[in-house]
Amino acid sequence: FLSEKESWIRKHLEKRPAVETVAPGANVPVEGVPREIVETATRVVKLHPHWIEVPHGADKTATRIRAFLKTLARDRLATASKGYADQLGRPFTKLTLRDTRSRWGSCTSDGNLMYSWRLVMAPPSVLDYVAAHEVCHLVEMNHSAAYWAHVARIFPSYERERQWLKDNGTMLHRYAV
Repeated sequence: FLSEKESWIRKHLEKRPAVETVAPGANVPVEGVPREIVETATRVVKLHPHWIEVPHGADKTATRIRAFLKTLARDRLATASKGYADQLGRPFTKLTLRDTRSRWGSCTSDGNLMYSWRLVMAPPSVLDYVAAHEVCHLVEMNHSAAYWAHVARIFPSYERERQWLKDNGTMLHRYAV
């Protein structure tokens, strides 16, 4: 099987972005903006317009950045999901975060929403689109024309953000956190 699919596998492996170590001096995107990781005497991770301040201790930088990004993602996704759910008049049950590679979000029939925490690295409109997309599954558990009409109603520019994920989504997985 591997011999038969070797050229396809090699082609896809070549497309994978190089892994970037999250450490002091490196850049990581937050809300679509590359931010340099800077060690300081702070006790907590702090987000600034062009950098992320982290406590000294390079051995824990990636862990601290990941925890910070997950908290930020939860806040942003909870706010967006609630806003879109309110527009549709359909509350969700629970919100969870994971580090998935194959999907940016999902919605179960009992109203549980799951998102990739890495969405917080994308531009805010992309995170908002994924929240709108998943919340619309509270109304339609499919991708029918009726479903896409709900998405278009609550997030009219969805096609642009959807394309951004297709073009750039794999880049969000290159950061080793």
